[in-house]
Amino acid sequence: MTAGPSESLRRAGGGVRERLLRAAEERFGRFGVAKTTMEDVAKAASVSRATLYRHFADREALVVAAVERRALINVPRMQAHIQRWPTFADRLVEGLIYNIDKGSRDPVVQLLIVSEQHGLVGRTLGGHTLAEGITLLMWEPIFLDAITRGEMRSDLDLRAAARWIAGVNLLLLERDRSVVTEDALREELRTFVLPAFLP
Repeated sequence: MTAGPSESLRRAGGGVRERLLRAAEERFGRFGVAKTTMEDVAKAASVSRATLYRHFADREALVVAAVERRALINVPRMQAHIQRWPTFADRLVEGLIYNIDKGSRDPVVQLLIVSEQHGLVGRTLGGHTLAEGITLLMWEPIFLDAITRGEMRSDLDLRAAARWIAGVNLLLLERDRSVVTEDALREELRTFVLPAFLP
């Protein structure tokens, strides 16, 4: 039995916290992560810095929470898209393509994960296994269904699989989209990623 994602991934933010996260996303989009200060976010949310620090210990905690919030918004959409495909092979390949496409278009994901600020977020994601937790939240139901249907190896550690998929996602999100067509990416995923999951 795999351990579930962090409890914070399951919590829906509301009230002041939600307002702070929305303000942070707006500031990140406008000025970038590196140039956004806690004071900027507090002003944008019309709260004191003390209020901001009651919810987030530091800027790194705020960045993590912004990524978590975006994940909670995107996970149900992504899972609904994946369920449209009939086989696990199609679900894995098309799901990854969908993730990459949406991530590359999402300004917060783009700024926090793909931009020049990747070093900060990379440490955050690695230190808190955030990418792994988000990926497990997205993919575990699909993995379990595929195992039940005999379409995926049953001996895989699902958390390790999620960690690897998260790495593939981050790598492909950083890639220049003009270098490879969607069909070429689809073929690469079928050739180099999918076989690791098949029975």
